[in-house]
Amino acid sequence: MGLKRPQLLALLGALAVVVLLVVAPRIPSGKEEAKVKAMSPAEVKMAEAIALVQGQDPMRGIMMLREVLEEDPNNAEAHWHLGLFSIQSGQYEKALDRFRKVRELDEAGFPDVWFYLGRTYATLDSTDQAIACLKKYRTLTQDTVILNGVDRFLHELEGNEQH
Repeated sequence: MGLKRPQLLALLGALAVVVLLVVAPRIPSGKEEAKVKAMSPAEVKMAEAIALVQGQDPMRGIMMLREVLEEDPNNAEAHWHLGLFSIQSGQYEKALDRFRKVRELDEAGFPDVWFYLGRTYATLDSTDQAIACLKKYRTLTQDTVILNGVDRFLHELEGNEQH
């Protein structure tokens, strides 16, 4: 089962933006140590779970994140990471549900949720929703490199919408 041209273009555009997002700094220098010292038990558990998912025991890490959600169903960060891992495993419907929940719980704390919603909608052929989410994301970032990537992705989606 091959990808259709619009899906392939959307996926390639998304990949370029994801790479840019991954390399973008998240914590201002000097603040990382303070953040580590102030972690709650749930945050420590999440950090351990994320390390496991990205390391040698992904399923154990996923189960730990689910445990965090059992204890706190409104933990936006746990939903966020489960959404990212759902994308990595090709479970786009699950990713969409997770990212919608993040948007509902803490849109301001996770502005990149708009990009991932757009990317996931594009992958699922919901082009109108993808475009709306990416346009919203454009208003939330100042980084010109990321903006250029999002603009290319939008151009591809809008061009494919007309065909």
